Amino acid sequence: MNMLKVSRRALIGATLLASLAGISLPAVAQEGPIKIGLLAPFSGSGGPYGKEEEEAARAAVAVINDAGGVLGRKLELVVADDETQPTAGVAAARKLIDVDKVVSIAGVWSSAVALAVKPIAIEKGVVLTTNGSADEITQGDNKNLVWRFQTNGKDWGDAFGKAFLKDGVKTASVLVLQTPFTLSTIGPFKDTFTAGGGKILREIPFNPGQPSYRVEVDKILEGDPEAIFVAAYVNELSAVVKEAYRNGYEGKIYAYGNAAGSNGQFVANVGKELAEGVHHTQHVPVENSEAYALYLNRINKPEGTVMSFGAQVFDQIVLTALAIEKAGSTEGAKVGAVFPELVNGEGTSIGDPVKALEALRAGTPFRYSGAASDFRFEANGDQSNLAYGHFIIKDGESQLIDVIR
Repeated sequence: MNMLKVSRRALIGATLLASLAGISLPAVAQEGPIKIGLLAPFSGSGGPYGKEEEEAARAAVAVINDAGGVLGRKLELVVADDETQPTAGVAAARKLIDVDKVVSIAGVWSSAVALAVKPIAIEKGVVLTTNGSADEITQGDNKNLVWRFQTNGKDWGDAFGKAFLKDGVKTASVLVLQTPFTLSTIGPFKDTFTAGGGKILREIPFNPGQPSYRVEVDKILEGDPEAIFVAAYVNELSAVVKEAYRNGYEGKIYAYGNAAGSNGQFVANVGKELAEGVHHTQHVPVENSEAYALYLNRINKPEGTVMSFGAQVFDQIVLTALAIEKAGSTEGAKVGAVFPELVNGEGTSIGDPVKALEALRAGTPFRYSGAASDFRFEANGDQSNLAYGHFIIKDGESQLIDVIR
């Protein structure tokens, strides 16, 4: 403890002497690292995804720091658990902003948490990059501070409707978890599916954390639908698939890619036999992506691994770092304002963050081509120009069968 006090006093003294002598100390010594917050779900219904988000964030920070950081300063990641609960998320976000002094918050997997944290970020002038899909996240005046790195619910629901129709499904039922994100996908799904000639037989709601889903599954199977859309997260999806199997259901099951395809948790939960033939749709880098390949390499995953949430967080950290460099500032409003310029430009597409930093410093026009997708930003902070991968699980592995645009 005494050594720490002496060290601090020595630093203050050196700074004072340097000031009197007209000498400028290096910016790093004066200002320290730039702190980036990660608000991720390490517990609650989003628990299976927290580690994936943290791995990706640390990989992105390492890439930027290996290139010398931004504005002559290194990045420092500060991680917090939002417990997939709005109340816990708000408390964690306040600590990140007020105590840890982060300049931005990334991650934010849950739409409910994102909606709760959003007003605080705007009030404090902190950039908020989120994986939440609820349409409300990007509605209203967000002052260029709120940017979504996941598809919104409307577009994802539309993609599901197209997938059902391409597969020739005529009758379908919907089992939907009651959360802002899941509910935001159902209306658009039904609109697209029914406009294409499909028929919805039943729509059954259920709540998170139920001890059993037997009653709901019994109801959803009435009328023998050709396909079921299980709008839920991985733990609920796993329980529903087990119940459907016990009931002898032989139709098709469709799920979100982040539930059925991400990180192998679903297959581990239900086993290869029950996972066989389950369909899932997710906007992922289904074509060649320099950034995605770099991301997988950094987290020691083989080519072809689907890590959608991680890829989105990787993009969040990288784009925040590029925006800080481009803006020449860590002030949220200035950083957020240049987000669109970095991905919507007409310059050469660059996926490697190091090359992107080099281009920025050289004044060379470019656009960042992300790990999760080669997206553009709309004025409200939503992504556009997304492609959706339609996958089916075969022998425990997700196989791409179509690309939906």
